Amino acid sequence: MREWVAERLFGSYIEQRVSQAVREVDDRWWQQVGLRPEDRPWYETRGDLVEALEAWRDNPLARRIVSLTTDYVVGEGIRLRSEDEGVREFLDRFWSHPQNRIGLRLGSWCDELTRSGELFLLLSRNPADGMSYVRSIPAVHITQVVTDEEDGERELWYRQEQTLPHVVSRGETTGPLSHTQERGGGWEGRRWPSPVGSPEADQVMVHYAVNRPVGCARGEGDLAPILPWLRRYRDWLEDRVRVNRFRNAFLWKVTLQGASESELRRRRSELMRPPPPGSVIVTNEGERWETVNPQVQAQEAESDGKALRLIVAAGAGVPLHFLSEGESATRATAAEMGDPTFRHYRQRQQVFCHLLEDLGRTVLERAALVGKGPLAGRRPGEMPVRIMAEAGDITREDNLRLAQAAREIAGALAVLAEKGWVDEESARRWAYRFAGERERD
Repeated sequence: MREWVAERLFGSYIEQRVSQAVREVDDRWWQQVGLRPEDRPWYETRGDLVEALEAWRDNPLARRIVSLTTDYVVGEGIRLRSEDEGVREFLDRFWSHPQNRIGLRLGSWCDELTRSGELFLLLSRNPADGMSYVRSIPAVHITQVVTDEEDGERELWYRQEQTLPHVVSRGETTGPLSHTQERGGGWEGRRWPSPVGSPEADQVMVHYAVNRPVGCARGEGDLAPILPWLRRYRDWLEDRVRVNRFRNAFLWKVTLQGASESELRRRRSELMRPPPPGSVIVTNEGERWETVNPQVQAQEAESDGKALRLIVAAGAGVPLHFLSEGESATRATAAEMGDPTFRHYRQRQQVFCHLLEDLGRTVLERAALVGKGPLAGRRPGEMPVRIMAEAGDITREDNLRLAQAAREIAGALAVLAEKGWVDEESARRWAYRFAGERERD
């Protein structure tokens, strides 16, 4: 009777609420990241992002792989420079502003880029002086990257899933964040425009990615291909520790010949605390002591563990001696194995420097749009300002090799100049090339 009444009176309402709840779950967790078929479904991307963060928190190998990239890429720090004095002064204020402190954020930015393969930065512009304040948004919170239909590399806006309200301390921001709330279709969240999509907006988001396949909107983290093997190595190691613990365990078995039940109870109470190792036990023929060990047939599995570590190291692009395992490598072997890794770090450092240069250029252009900053009054296409990110050397050996190369090329150029085989312009270009520096204008 109750079912009939509910169906007759509230059937349509119940069906509407159930379909809305299902649509909310599907839209939130199973939404496609991009509009192109090359992108992975959102549930797969989100699963990798969550698992990479958990591995970084719990797995020492994952933490070490990420920290190695940050240590070499960021090193002692990176700074933005420009030949224009006004631009340099504005960038210094942006870099060291109390709301930014970019130098302290470089490590976490590089960690996020390595771990997630993406970096989403929210820029909030102060209309009073044109200064931008930067905040990083976790990549797992960005559910969709919308690009131009005719240009897949021209990103227009980004969709962020709705999160719990964030309590902001006094002085952290100049005012409430302006954003577009989306409600409807069972989804609630924010929509952040890009500088290309809405250049006049006071708040925009910029997106940088690594390991991004051609035609895709999202990047992939360095941990993505080795996450299954990190999990297998952790499980294997836990099993080995558990097996070794049980294999080395033992207990005492005490046999009393012809003892009564009362004598057995009395002896059990006396032996509630087993004797410590090294104790001397004296008995007569009526009591026999022996040890009992579990018969655990645990074969040696050193080669299995090394094979798992090798595939983790190969997937991360680092040799085993970078992961504190230097017993199997000589100095010469370590030097040869380290060269490909250093090349990878140099390439990632160039990407990270380009990221910072683009960020500085975006901040300058956004200040100019409100008539502030050194480029006020110019349009974005009329800003031929050169911004350079200066980073440290990847290894100390680079300086020694460059110094040796510069010394040798200087001697060779002197001989060529005496014979008149090279002119001054060619000699200068070769000298800068062998010294590892960009040619000066």
